[in-house]
Amino acid sequence: MNGFSTLLFWIIGDLLYASLLHDFRVWEFHPVWVDHFILPTHTLISTAIAFFIYPSVNVVFLGRFPSSFFHRIGWIILWAVIFESIEIIAYVNKSIFHHYGWTLGWSFLFNIITFSLLAVHKWKPWVAWLLSLLSISSLWFIFQPPLPK
Repeated sequence: MNGFSTLLFWIIGDLLYASLLHDFRVWEFHPVWVDHFILPTHTLISTAIAFFIYPSVNVVFLGRFPSSFFHRIGWIILWAVIFESIEIIAYVNKSIFHHYGWTLGWSFLFNIITFSLLAVHKWKPWVAWLLSLLSISSLWFIFQPPLPK
């Protein structure tokens, strides 16, 4: 499998979150500073992230993915920490808000799962899809969002 299919996997997951949980977002982006003019809504911010940030990260994350097991674990943790650090900055700047019990801790776990799934998808896409369904089901059970209308 190539990195492009893994990127599509990531974007599909993000778009599913955006559409299925449109009225029950556990995190929500709010524009700050000049963002009000460029990306004035959560939807536009999320879309920009999916189409501009994810491709860049995907290329570096998968392109430099280590071969040894322990280095792979470290690589996944490093990227989860990078994303968590960005979220902490956004949280402090009030450009992201958490709802319905979501916390920075949940975000870190979510980032670990996301980067693990991206790594799995690169080599075993069907396993990543199955693990994604398991992850989504677990989060759905924990946070109990209402079914979309």
